[in-house]
Amino acid sequence: MESWTDYFTSHFYAMKARPVSAFDPAGFIIVISAFLLLVGVVAATARALVSRRGLLLRSRVEKNLQDMSDYVSDQRTRVGENLQYIKGRAIDHSGRQGFIAEMASYAYLSRLAFSLSIFAIASYLNTLAAVIAGWRTPNVVILDLAKESTDHKTLPDLGHDLFRFVMTKIYGQTTYIEWFDLPDEFLAAVGMLTSFILILHPRRLLILRRFCFIFAIINVMRACCVAVTSLPDASPMCISQFDSKERGNYKSLPIFPKAFFRAWKVLIRPSQHITCGDMIFSGHAVFLILCCMFARTYCVRSELNTPFTRRFPCVLWMIRYYNYILSACGIFAIVGTRLHYTLDVLIAIYITIQVWFTYHWLTNHPENSFPVINWLEHAEVHLVDHNAYRKARRSGSQSDRIEKID
Repeated sequence: MESWTDYFTSHFYAMKARPVSAFDPAGFIIVISAFLLLVGVVAATARALVSRRGLLLRSRVEKNLQDMSDYVSDQRTRVGENLQYIKGRAIDHSGRQGFIAEMASYAYLSRLAFSLSIFAIASYLNTLAAVIAGWRTPNVVILDLAKESTDHKTLPDLGHDLFRFVMTKIYGQTTYIEWFDLPDEFLAAVGMLTSFILILHPRRLLILRRFCFIFAIINVMRACCVAVTSLPDASPMCISQFDSKERGNYKSLPIFPKAFFRAWKVLIRPSQHITCGDMIFSGHAVFLILCCMFARTYCVRSELNTPFTRRFPCVLWMIRYYNYILSACGIFAIVGTRLHYTLDVLIAIYITIQVWFTYHWLTNHPENSFPVINWLEHAEVHLVDHNAYRKARRSGSQSDRIEKID
């Protein structure tokens, strides 16, 4: 039997005689196995370490996330409370200024939009009638009993005669006020004062709705009066058109369709265009008297009873009389500059006052009123205006008001 030394010796020589190839699969497998084993040991060790620290890290992350969630929830609650507070304060402030949520309803806004639309349409018709009257203005010469020319091209007017007498005594040759823009200056002053009071008034939307509708009615009446009869112009600026072919050439041209476009231009920019022939009745006087009626009706304690007016009651009568004085000066300027005849102003004053009082009387007597006025002054709209004014005239916070109502 061969000994183990002989066995290894024979194998050694055999291996020496027949060497292995450059690549030994067995050795490669052994190396790969050892490497994978090492990697597995390292991975297992790392996993064990990571799992322990991971649990700790996970718990910390979950705790931080929970803290963040609680913080966000708390902030959301606070933001909600702040929003409710801001909303309450906004509602309270709006109520103090005469605005409530019900004013955004269709029933309320539709009536306001209707009044504004009717006013816009009536204003255009009034301007169109004034433009047509300017085309049809007659050129007249006043004769005396001997049928000789008196060099007067306007109708006899008591107001013009009085101003002629006064101006002649003061300035000599001047028989009228030559500052033709003076009525517009008073008109702008009264309009700015009225607009300022209207913006601050707690019943502004009710006043705006009524003011525009009444103004629309008067504009339609004026359009009819101006268009049906053309009187000789009282203004020296309009009379001078007959002495200049360039300025008066448009009278020889067809009225339509240019009148429609000119009416739009006059309506948009009235200060840049002059209308002639629109005598009866005075639109300037209508606006001045409407502003006076606004001050008389809505600038009183019963209609403007707010904390400010209770603290300074003299403001109300100051507004009224300041408006009266400016309007009176504007009316004198209309006659003094011969923008209109005295008759135009008197008719305008009467019609404006009559329409104003009639409309307000009909609002208090719906059984005798017209359907359109009953619709504009519906009980639902009156309730909204009443609630808005009730909130505006009271002092204190919103919660105090609610407690008082309850």
